Amino acid sequence: MLTALVLLVSQKLSYISLLFMAGFAGMLSTSEPVPTEDDGKPATNVTKTTSLRGIDVSRWQHEVDWHQVKEADITFAFVKASQSDSRQDPYFERNWQETKRVGIKRGAYHFFIPTVPAVDQVRIFKSLVRLEAGDLPPVLDVEVADPTIGGEQFREQIRIWLEAIEDHYGMKPMIYSNQNFYRRWLKGHFNEYSFWIARYNTAQPVLHGDDTWKFWQYTDRGTLPGIKAAVDLNFFPGDYDTLHALCLPELPATQEEDLLQQLRHRQPLP
Repeated sequence: MLTALVLLVSQKLSYISLLFMAGFAGMLSTSEPVPTEDDGKPATNVTKTTSLRGIDVSRWQHEVDWHQVKEADITFAFVKASQSDSRQDPYFERNWQETKRVGIKRGAYHFFIPTVPAVDQVRIFKSLVRLEAGDLPPVLDVEVADPTIGGEQFREQIRIWLEAIEDHYGMKPMIYSNQNFYRRWLKGHFNEYSFWIARYNTAQPVLHGDDTWKFWQYTDRGTLPGIKAAVDLNFFPGDYDTLHALCLPELPATQEEDLLQQLRHRQPLP
């Protein structure tokens, strides 16, 4: 009797242990947060059943197997194109072509350096990135400041880049930043642009007033098949049609030719 009781207790403890380990493993493998507000309540502007996962990559991820990434249920990707006024990401061309080939929605971003004139940073991005119908808006990555540059001057240079890129591509770019940097430098100054916010938390990004976010980078330690290094994972609170609506639209053939003619004859920036 005693032996049977000990055996029964041992079996129950083993079962509980297995449940615990399974739950823990599940937490480790979870690739999407459960969005909440800062007070811990469920997020009001995120519908988890209609959400998409994406990544952003640069030279730090080296050569990506985009077919495997696509098979891992990744819908969109932002790829680094340039930094400052002369630095091209060495993997940009490959990432740009491969995302298109495998059917992942693609977007390009530029890493902004505040001490370099914005017009020069516009020039390098335009020289590298040719948007096509179905591509996501260009992104300005703003996450470093400089003590020699005041907030007003800093934001003026940011606006120069944004407006020049919008004029060139015919669509509004977005601004990427992390939650704290946004609060310090950007909040309330660019409400005509959408944000892509990095916040490594289960609580969704918190923006000021009329500012809105479209993408949420919720971890920089993601793992995916096809990528050997850690990768940033992103959340889009909508379905594929909503994502597609953000992209560069198809143009009738005549309008597309007119636009190409305008771009060919556009005067270069001074």
